[in-house]
Amino acid sequence: MPDPITREPMSDVAEVIAMLADPATSYWLRDAIVSACRRDPFDAERDALALAGLLTRRLDAIVTRHFGSPRQA
Repeated sequence: MPDPITREPMSDVAEVIAMLADPATSYWLRDAIVSACRRDPFDAERDALALAGLLTRRLDAIVTRHFGSPRQA
């Protein structure tokens, strides 16, 4: 199977490689990026958006519990 990252347009590849090479990128995010690149991009985006929404709601609930009001977007 060809490397999933090299199947994308060059500008996308450069951005992915830069993010994977950045020491500030967590191992969790690196694994997620590599996994997402192996998947159908529409499905991966839909799942990423669902996860982002879930994490945002979780953070808002934690902020509300500790500080009394949700963060402002």
